[in-house]
Amino acid sequence: MRTAFLRLARADLLARPGQTVLTAVAIFAAATALVVTLALRAGLDDPFAHAQAETRGAHMAVHGDLSDADVAALAALPGVVAADARAHDHEQATLNDTTVEVGLEALPAADAAVDRPHVTEGRRPQAPGELLVERSFARETGLRVGDRFALGTVVGLAVTTEQATYPRWDPGLIWTPDVTAPGRRVGVRLEDPEATDAFAAAARRALPGTRLEFTDWHGVRDTITDQTRTNAIVIGINTLLALFAVGFTVATVISGRVLAQRREIGMLKAVGFTPRGVVALLVGEYLAIGLVAALLGLVAGAAIAPLLLEPMANVLATPTPSALAPAPLALALAAILAAVALFTAVPALRAGRVNTVDALALGRSGATGRASRAAGVAAALRLPTVARLGVKDAFTSRSRATLTIAALTFMVVTLVAALSVEATFHRVIDDPALRAKPWDVRVEAPSALAAVADDPDVAAATTITGLQVTGPRGEIEARALGDGFGAFPYAVPDGRMFAKPGEAIAGRGLYDELGLKVGDELTVQAAGGPVTLTLVGRHVEPDDDGRVLIFPAASLPEPLEPSAVIATFTPQADQAAAADRLERATGAAAELPEEEVRGERADVRPILLGSSLLLVAIGLVNLLATLLLVTRERARDFAIFKAVGLTPRGVLGVVNAGGAALGAIAIVVGIPLGLLIFRGVMIGMNPSEGTDVIGTPGPFALALTIPFVLAVTALASSLPGRKAARTPAATVLRAE
Repeated sequence: MRTAFLRLARADLLARPGQTVLTAVAIFAAATALVVTLALRAGLDDPFAHAQAETRGAHMAVHGDLSDADVAALAALPGVVAADARAHDHEQATLNDTTVEVGLEALPAADAAVDRPHVTEGRRPQAPGELLVERSFARETGLRVGDRFALGTVVGLAVTTEQATYPRWDPGLIWTPDVTAPGRRVGVRLEDPEATDAFAAAARRALPGTRLEFTDWHGVRDTITDQTRTNAIVIGINTLLALFAVGFTVATVISGRVLAQRREIGMLKAVGFTPRGVVALLVGEYLAIGLVAALLGLVAGAAIAPLLLEPMANVLATPTPSALAPAPLALALAAILAAVALFTAVPALRAGRVNTVDALALGRSGATGRASRAAGVAAALRLPTVARLGVKDAFTSRSRATLTIAALTFMVVTLVAALSVEATFHRVIDDPALRAKPWDVRVEAPSALAAVADDPDVAAATTITGLQVTGPRGEIEARALGDGFGAFPYAVPDGRMFAKPGEAIAGRGLYDELGLKVGDELTVQAAGGPVTLTLVGRHVEPDDDGRVLIFPAASLPEPLEPSAVIATFTPQADQAAAADRLERATGAAAELPEEEVRGERADVRPILLGSSLLLVAIGLVNLLATLLLVTRERARDFAIFKAVGLTPRGVLGVVNAGGAALGAIAIVVGIPLGLLIFRGVMIGMNPSEGTDVIGTPGPFALALTIPFVLAVTALASSLPGRKAARTPAATVLRAE
């Protein structure tokens, strides 16, 4: 019996090699997309935790002029499981005609127990004068492997969790073997990573009179997470859509082909096969195809994935994940084979229940010759006869047509989501207040207010001070703006911008955490005393999940040293040239929020493009499979049409019309669905600012999806259409 099964399966696969190859190609495409998608999603699963694990990141770092005895005392504190001390110094370096502050650090051993930088490009330094540069600092300053400057030669780039990405956190980090300085940095890993406050208190008690500065891993994580949240959401949306598209592709291709084999199923039943035997035969047949195609897809996916994983790692500030991780590959193979088995067994069971005589006579159940509703709509619209026939044929199998429309709809949804991402980036670029940066330039020189204000292209300038204040439930991140703050209005969807000392605005997260509303008063401890602030508005705040408080610096009981100078430019100013001029005048970095957003958009574009192309390829294969099956099922009808005078061009038009009908429905459903899905996911994954920053593509941009999808359907229709047009009518009718 087993031999008979094998012979029948082999004969069926070889009888229609084109269909067999197409099925294999569809499974291959699905497996390739699944491997890439799972690899991307693995990278999205807590990227900071992945980076910290790769680098053995410290839970707390202690900076100060520390002796060996001091280091030993810190390492012996309760709860410390590992410690590593290294020399640390600050230097000034000139890069691209700009002076930047550099944190020079002694290169740790490759197997250091704490804070070992993970090399992403090049190699580790091996001799004095060789430099390993932190990746975000290198990208910001244009440093590449092989570059030489005053401090040495760059031989490698690396990621670390010692601090967040540059320039949000500075100075820029560089590791080199030849650092000698009194300053030391001691990184410690704790048995309980949450016990950082207890460790800091114990360190102060152990080293009384020693000035210590601490870097808590929570602060590093929160900053990196805040910076990468939007990009992570964007990547997450695309990968989720890809997973759905893969499922629909396998379902459509496999179940569609099984349904097209009802005549063969009737013959098997006529010679004695039970419904269970029919299912076993077909499942085994398609699993054989699926196994070979899926294995090839795993290889292709593992080769393609690094092209998207590297830019994703840059976006998320993590080491580049491996595309050869056994777990995602095994999961992809298991998922593909399970989908093949499921979507073979279900339609095979349905087909097995069809009356044998009907299956032999018609090749499908329930064939009544009655026009579908879609054909009725085509007739009501007075479409040409060729178009009506194409619409009718496309819906010969409603279940297959529905699955194909769903797969094409997901392709449209992905395109709309990509357009929505572009619209969101454009909106944020045009209005930096939507990133809580209502200025054109930020100069990291707190004492340079006068120099910045005197620049001819500067319209207004003031200071900004970052500080921690103590609220009812602990520390709150805060910012204080200097005099002239009225020229720097934040985006305030609810309430208004503060207008005088004693008023404040806050992000959504702070309102939610403290149970406050606009108009309430909030008392905090800041600058040595209590400060009572009236909350007059809610501003858009991407940092710290919106748990940020902003108020005039004059509200504080004592003045604080500003963190930076912020300024707006005149409308006619060349912002890039003005920023360069300010850097030369102040000797400090000048950050343009617009350039930061443009950089993020450039980073995320390859990922969006790659995942979108995968979905387009899946949609193309899916539609091609559907139309080939329709052509096969309707071969007799096409032969009759040609016998009564339908030209080969007319047959091609029928097939093209069927594909266009499926694509048109996908466009009508996919465009609004894409807008809703993008908005819903953005709000759900980023409640603190999602509703306030979402951009909507314009009508012209959305209209571009129409010719694109129709072009895909025309491309997919060309092969089955030409095949149907070239098949001689006499050959088909003689077989009947």
